[in-house]
Amino acid sequence: MKIELTVNGVLHIADVPPMKTLLEILRDELGLKGSKEGCGEGECGACSVIMNGRLVNSCLVPAAQASGSEILTIEGLGTSDDMDMLQKAFVTEGAVQCGFCTPGMILAARALLEENPSPSEEDIKIALSGNICRCTGYEKIYAAINKAVADGYCSTFTVRRNLCSSGNAVPAHGKESICFAPETLSDALRILDDNRGISVIAGATDIIPDLRNGRFKYEKLLDISRVPELKGITLSDGAIVIGSCTTNGEIIRSSIVKKYLPALWEASFRSGAPAVQNRATIGGNIATASGAADLPSILLPLGASVAVESISGTREMRLEDFIRGYRDPDLMENELISLIIIPVPKKGSVQKFYKRGSRRALTLSRISIGFYAEIKNGEIDEFRAAAGSMSPVPVHLDKLESLLRGKKLSSGLIQEAAETAKAEVNPRRSAMWRKTMTSKLVTKFLEELIQHREII
Repeated sequence: MKIELTVNGVLHIADVPPMKTLLEILRDELGLKGSKEGCGEGECGACSVIMNGRLVNSCLVPAAQASGSEILTIEGLGTSDDMDMLQKAFVTEGAVQCGFCTPGMILAARALLEENPSPSEEDIKIALSGNICRCTGYEKIYAAINKAVADGYCSTFTVRRNLCSSGNAVPAHGKESICFAPETLSDALRILDDNRGISVIAGATDIIPDLRNGRFKYEKLLDISRVPELKGITLSDGAIVIGSCTTNGEIIRSSIVKKYLPALWEASFRSGAPAVQNRATIGGNIATASGAADLPSILLPLGASVAVESISGTREMRLEDFIRGYRDPDLMENELISLIIIPVPKKGSVQKFYKRGSRRALTLSRISIGFYAEIKNGEIDEFRAAAGSMSPVPVHLDKLESLLRGKKLSSGLIQEAAETAKAEVNPRRSAMWRKTMTSKLVTKFLEELIQHREII
């Protein structure tokens, strides 16, 4: 498959397999060795580059989706003889350790400063949360970024141009094609119907690791990441409507989500580091139908439904009906998830998402729980809760919900609710820890809820 890339201001054409990663293209095809492969799963950040203005893990970007993109690598900033100000700051502050992770760190810092020229210390830590320094030199890295800002680095930025031609930006379609990249929903549905069994990719953050370990195989690919009808967040007729190819990063940046769905914002923010958030999609997180998926744990309590489309029309169903079992979504082979629809929460309602994992930016959680509560006349009029990472798929805590509906909160009821939740979850691994943590998080939410004196 022939693709075009603008890399560091230079147009390149490559003939590569559709699922060859951007990292492999940069290193093997273009000879740009600055980006490194560390984990190969988007956890370490050594391969970080800026693609179309956003930080991404180049080890998780397939060639089919890199085609037509504008890309900045460490080589595009400066050379050892002519470093840019950020690179010089890393050297001056002693932020360069063994050097393996340094290019990714610098690109993550550059991406942050292009979006936020006056970052706080917390902003810097969040921006670099997906970049592991194996030599544990984080404080000097933070100091280097602050020095670059103080020296006026952000004023040196110029607009980068994408030199790819519009006609060759996406893979060509034909009878012999193995990869299709439609730019309209109608084309995507037609291709899907004409090629039964074709594999669909969107963010590809799960698929590329699965491809490497043999869990994912394909004969043909349908890349839906370029379909505009599958993107965006809108407020319509009392519901928040989210396109299935909307990324976690776009959810985090959405003013609508921040205002009406703060728990979904939190779940998206806690689901991977920035480079993963800029690629992973809400539709992919749902379609995976995995117990480890974070977003369903809060989408279930929020009462979300899913719209799926084919050339025959649209079906809409509750999320709990869509996720039938582990890796078993209610999705026929000629259907795509098009929209996620969430009712606007009632005024005065309370929602919360909790996640516990090995580290803050780790993609997989050890436990995730979402809550939604409505209060009326001092009683819990509606209560919904769901738990993830403890069963084959995220599930409602039905017994907990039934216990609390119609009740007035008290310390005794909170204790009973905690014990009910502890008994209701049935994790296969680390069972006692997960049960205990579930009871503690239920207690935490209900104690916070009871403090809303104006509504209880």
